[in-house]
Amino acid sequence: MSFIRAAWAGWASDRGLDPDEVLAAIHMTGSELIRRFAPDADPAAEIRLISARQSPLEGSLVPFPGASELLARLPDRAWAIVTSARREPALRHLATARLPSPRTLISAEDTPRGKPDPSGYRLAATRLGVPPETCLAIEDSPAGIRAAVGAGMFVVGVTNTHGAPDLAAAHAVIASLAALASWVRRSARAIRAARIPD
Repeated sequence: MSFIRAAWAGWASDRGLDPDEVLAAIHMTGSELIRRFAPDADPAAEIRLISARQSPLEGSLVPFPGASELLARLPDRAWAIVTSARREPALRHLATARLPSPRTLISAEDTPRGKPDPSGYRLAATRLGVPPETCLAIEDSPAGIRAAVGAGMFVVGVTNTHGAPDLAAAHAVIASLAALASWVRRSARAIRAARIPD
């Protein structure tokens, strides 16, 4: 979501901060970012300023290739989104991109620490009613991968926003969400073929 990065980079420049440093920590919640880089500022007021920067840019939001098709195939109760963003903008961004909203959305309001802290992923598994080790997490950032791995999930990295070397901590790395279905089919065949009879 380049418009989010653009808004945070603009905020950093306005405050005399290095935008690259701020963007390197963008996986954190907004409040965490502000406390880290502008400790004397009021996080709520700063988030309002950043949100105002994002609003005119939101119309440019389009889903990553394969996202719509993937979500259309999943049962409503079988998936969740874990984000360091606040709930309201996350839901608005999904609607703008014409993507369905999940029944389970873990946002900045649900957990005080953003990625790479695993608490968001653990909470998602709890709300889905499944053990974390039975979950497949799909991530496109190093911090998100660390969070999902830390929660005990199997993680597939997708090279939407980072290259494969940056996603090396994932259990598998694929080029796009469109490639996920064929990756799952190939992996399932390999697992069946590797089973040793009792």
